[in-house]
Amino acid sequence: VESSLVRPAKELKAFTKVSLKAGEKKTVTIPVKVADLAFFDDAQMKWVVEQGPCKLIVGDSSRDIKGGASITVQ
Repeated sequence: VESSLVRPAKELKAFTKVSLKAGEKKTVTIPVKVADLAFFDDAQMKWVVEQGPCKLIVGDSSRDIKGGASITVQ
């Protein structure tokens, strides 16, 4: 939600490909580890995971968001 550095509004952290027939529904699980939320900080010269609120979104594409959840990284 907030970062100490300027970062993109959305970042791809995990994905999976699912094929569905017309009208079909499936439950899909996509694990996201804390390390997946890291970004490289040039000033510190290391990968950083900042604590605090984080918004996860799910969609067919970056423009077609289907849902999401808020988490807190500790």
